[in-house]
This record gives sequence, C-alpha cells and structure tokens, in this order.
Amino acid sequence: MKRKQKYFFGVGGVLFLLFIILWVMNNNPPPITELAKTISNNDHYLSSKIIPETDLPPDGTRSLFDHLIVQNGGIVPYPYSKLIGMLKDLSSTKAEPISLLIPNGRSLLKGQADNAHPRIVSTADFEIPNSANNYSFAPRGQLFLGFVENANEIEVVSYNEAAGRFEFQLVQNYCEDCPARIVYARRAICSTCHQGGTPIFSQRPWNETNGQPETANAISLARGNKEPYQTVPIQQPLAMPERFDQLTDIGNFYYATQRLWLDGCGELGNDCRRKMLSLTFQYLDNAGNFNSNNPEANELKKLQELAFTGDSIPTRIIEAEKNPPVPIGLQGNSIPKRGIVVPESDLANRDPIGEKKGIKGWFKSLFTRDIKFGEGAKDNEDLSEFEKLPPLNRHVDPLTIRAPKKVLFPNDIDGVYGLASFFTESDLKMLGEQNGYDIKRIKAKVEKLPNELFDPKPFSRVKILQALIGKKQYCCLDTSEMSPPVVSGGPPLEIKEFPELQPFADNCFACHRGNPAQRLNFMAGETEKDVLENIKAKKEIRDALDWERYEGTDKSSKLMPPKNSSQYRKLLEAGEESKKTLQKMRETVPGFFNF
Repeated sequence: MKRKQKYFFGVGGVLFLLFIILWVMNNNPPPITELAKTISNNDHYLSSKIIPETDLPPDGTRSLFDHLIVQNGGIVPYPYSKLIGMLKDLSSTKAEPISLLIPNGRSLLKGQADNAHPRIVSTADFEIPNSANNYSFAPRGQLFLGFVENANEIEVVSYNEAAGRFEFQLVQNYCEDCPARIVYARRAICSTCHQGGTPIFSQRPWNETNGQPETANAISLARGNKEPYQTVPIQQPLAMPERFDQLTDIGNFYYATQRLWLDGCGELGNDCRRKMLSLTFQYLDNAGNFNSNNPEANELKKLQELAFTGDSIPTRIIEAEKNPPVPIGLQGNSIPKRGIVVPESDLANRDPIGEKKGIKGWFKSLFTRDIKFGEGAKDNEDLSEFEKLPPLNRHVDPLTIRAPKKVLFPNDIDGVYGLASFFTESDLKMLGEQNGYDIKRIKAKVEKLPNELFDPKPFSRVKILQALIGKKQYCCLDTSEMSPPVVSGGPPLEIKEFPELQPFADNCFACHRGNPAQRLNFMAGETEKDVLENIKAKKEIRDALDWERYEGTDKSSKLMPPKNSSQYRKLLEAGEESKKTLQKMRETVPGFFNF
C-alpha cells in the first residue's frame, strides 16, 4: 500500500472512530439529576393554578391508594401476592388485577431487577357497582403499581378524585418483618419519565414483558422453574400487556380532559363546561350515532373558541415559547403554538434480548456494558447511583422528552369523550333508571344544575353524580380520618436522646407511624420529643402491651402487637427478654386504660 493510501485510511479510521464516539455521546438523553431540577413553569395555565404540581396532594385530598389502605385497616398487605389479593377481593367478580413481569426494564430501580427477580407491574381492570347508599370508586385506569422485591419498594401511581390529578407514591421498606412506610414521591423526579404526570407504558409488541415467550423463557430459566412469581404467571398472553397499555392510555387522557374542562373552557366558561357535560351524556346514551357536528357540539366548539382566543391565551403562548414547560410532557420536537396537548404516555418498544443479538448487538456491547444485579439506585431518591448505570439509547429512554401525542384545538370536542371515560356502567344504570332512560330528561337535569357546579374546579365524577342523582357516600373524598400526608426524603427518626423509643420503633412504628389512617398514626412526630409525647398521650398503649394480665382473657384480642404480625412472633421468640421489653414500654406510658 502506498504511503498516501495509508495516510487516507489512517485519517479515515480516526474520523470514523470520532464519529462513533460523538454519536454515542449525543445519543443519550439529559441526565436525570438535571431533568429533576427543572421547575414546572406551567403556572400561566388556568389548570395549573387549580391542579398544582406539588409533591403532596392538595389540602383535603388524597390518592385512591391511600383511601384503599385506610379501608384495609391502615395495613399494606405483605407479601406482594397479598396486595394483589386485596385488589382481587375489591372486584365484584373477583377479577385478578393485570400483572406483568419485566426483568430488564427502564425504571429508576432497573438495577434491582433481573430475570430471577423481575419487576412486577399491576393494574386494576374492574369497576365496582354503586350501592343504594354509596358511589363506588372506579379503579379502572386509576391505579398502577410497580414492585421491585430487591429494592423493598412499591411505586404507586393512583388517581386523586378530588384534586383531578394522579399522585405518585412509594411504599418503602416493604419487606418481611419490616415497618413499611407510605410516602409521596418527589413529583419532579417522577415527571422525568411520567412526563404528563400520568401513567406510562411501552408500545407493542412489549418485548420487555413476559407477554413475549422469549422473555418468559428467560425468567423461567433464571428462576429454575415455571412456578408463578408472587402469584403472577411466568408466561402471560400478549393480550395482557396490550390491556395494560390501554389502561395507561385511559389514565393518561384524564390529564388532557381536566385541561379541556378548565383551559379549554376558560375561567369564566361555566356555560362551556355545562355544554360539555350535556354532550357527554348524549354520547354515552348512543355512542354509535353520536354526531360530533350536531348543533350542540358546534355550540361547544364556539364556546371553546372564545376561551382559546381569550385574553389569557396570548400570554400563555408567549410564555410557552420563552419557557418550554419541561418536564410536564408538553414539549418535544414540536412545541404547540396553540391548543391543548395530550401528553405522550407510550414509550417505544424495547427488546432487551433482541438488542444483544447479531452484529448490532456486538457493536453495542463495545460501548455499553451489562447492568449487574443489585447495582444502581436502591430507592427513588438515589439519582447519582442511577446515573452510574449504562444509559439507554435515546429513542427508548423514558427520560427523553417526548413530543405530545396529540394537540387539541377549539374545534375538537375530545373533552366530551374524556368526561365519558370517568363514568362507570353502574353510574349510567342509576342515572338511566332514575330518568326512565330518557336522554332528554337527563339533559334537562344538566341544564338545571347550579351554576357553581361548573366553576373552574377539577372535574369530579362523584360530585356530578351527587348533583344529578342525589347525595350518597363515596369512599374517596373524605380525608378527616386520615393522617397528614408524608413526603419522601423527609429525615427519618434517629433515636438518640430518648432510647426508650427504640422498642416502639421495633414493635409499633410499622403500623402507627406514617399510617395514612389518622386513628392509627398516633406515633407520628418530626422529633423524638414529639413522638414520645404522642406515645405518652395514648394511654391505651399501656394496657395493650400488658400481655401478662390480659393473655387468655376476653381482652386478649386487643393486645399488641397483633398475633398475626412478625413483631408478635419476634417477641415470642425472645422469651423472658420480651417481658422486660414490654414492661419498659408500658412504663413509658403513664396512666391506666380501663379495658
């Protein structure tokens, strides 16, 4: 080879290598620590003023998950199979929640899962019929769980009926003999992937899940059997991830619906919201023959046009141009100049097994190492450890800012379809029976509803039903019996000053500290002194720990810890030592409780 040719080959090789390095460097999304610092600047939207992006839920409101746990006596069932069982028992048909196994996923805790210990995601796919006295909750599309056994943590995304938004929560320290703790996650971290503040899932053919035989086989091989994992079958039909995907889409559109209800109609748009609701019942009455261009629909479009072109809208457009609203899912390659966006809840399909095959897989292996089980973030706060993991390709990384799924304009009446998705079959049956299944009578009732019901507030299915059908109870609006919500990352109680708190921490905190049920949260407090004062104020504790006196009597069922708890078992195993422990705890609490 001539010297000149060698020179060109050499330079070409170096340039090619530089190109590859630059391609790899630029093919990754921004680091999560940077994305999580981004402060939402959506405050110029009416909806954002009414539905804030705070970590904790708005005052007087709580997540569906909190309400369910309170209904369950303040206890998060353990192990996870029992939590799945709790959801199953809620279904009137005893329908199993949809659960999938994802061994090599994309979550913050992806390093804590593998084929032998796959992440489990579950969602409820059922409605509960209303009773004569109660409106039931509607968990379909409103409750999503993600459990990683090695991280001892459940991620929870569930709807807040009163606040009109999804809440992000964590069940931390979720393991055998551990005091589980329910906290609200830092929303800015969650929004780096859940960019619309809504549930997300991948697109077909869902290679990451055990709906694909190759992934299911890998799980089975790693676990050494085909037995279900936490009652979840190792192999699921492809219809399961497909349904999971559909349910996340339903949940995702709740966000757009609330924006259409508020921003689409405007601050003074009570007539617009009333018209939207009236059309919703027309659509539900006969969806097949619903005409989106009928005179009333056209009237709604005109009312929306007024809101979209009102004084506040130009400000919104200007602000949006200056400060693209990251990471709330309202931007991507195409930033809408006008309109209301539907955030993109679908992630591109990823095939962790397939991407290692062939020349492409070999080439990828030169730049991307495999994740070792147990490395990376061990909880949702540990972002720096997460960033030490090899990054995903930009097009499959959930951190990549996604363009909106759709942009809606004044001429769209998708708010009608969105409102319809909130109502259950049981709701429509009650409404129909009360009105002789006559849509004209239902529309007339909507016309007579008080104007203040259409003030700019989050749409609430239950409040509309209470106004149309009559006041009935509902599980998930009243928070008076719930403890204050707790945000993730708060300092844990470090026991130094008052060592007498330690046996309470070992035996009682699991159920009585951080419990969403207020009546059970009597060991709350930010400082040791606060907690100790709260314990001393609960005089019932003294007798509840008096095993020697009440064991074998008709009061024995009130003794604590409960006999089915791990704390009770440990005390039994401690023998005589446990008597000293219980006595010390009793001496901490003054007074006497008369059983």
